[in-house]
Amino acid sequence: MLDLVCLSEPFCLTRDYAPASEVVGFHRVVRDGWPVEASPEAVARLGVTVRFVASDNLVTLAADGLRQTCVDGACVVFRSWCEGLTCSWQAGAADGRAEPFLHEIKLQAVSAEALARAKAEVFVSLDGGRRRLSLAQLGEGGPAAPGLYTAPVRPGDRRLRRPAA
Repeated sequence: MLDLVCLSEPFCLTRDYAPASEVVGFHRVVRDGWPVEASPEAVARLGVTVRFVASDNLVTLAADGLRQTCVDGACVVFRSWCEGLTCSWQAGAADGRAEPFLHEIKLQAVSAEALARAKAEVFVSLDGGRRRLSLAQLGEGGPAAPGLYTAPVRPGDRRLRRPAA
């Protein structure tokens, strides 16, 4: 069984990668009086920085442009992009019980090999952690099922229009 640390739901990572993680974005997370920042030694050893992105710039999105991957009945709705050795995922569980909220995580690596290793060590947690899919398992996915999704805004996002009351 994997020894996982879930510092920012729905993302979990193996305990070895936890020291290479930090919280960035709109607000700063402080624990024991210190900001949550990646250890330079862990980043150098693993060749990657894991960034949990905190944002309150949210909007309800249409499914176009979102992808979905299901493994053994566990489904994740996501979108991702990579530029060089930096990749970002906005992902959330698609369990049919509630509107999925997409949280963001970024990996910034020093090599393609370090990036590939990190993708296998970072997970989207489902069912309170009982099931999980690694970022590597998400792959390209297929088109997301129609529905409402809430996520941080990106340029060009198509927002859902609410019917007039």
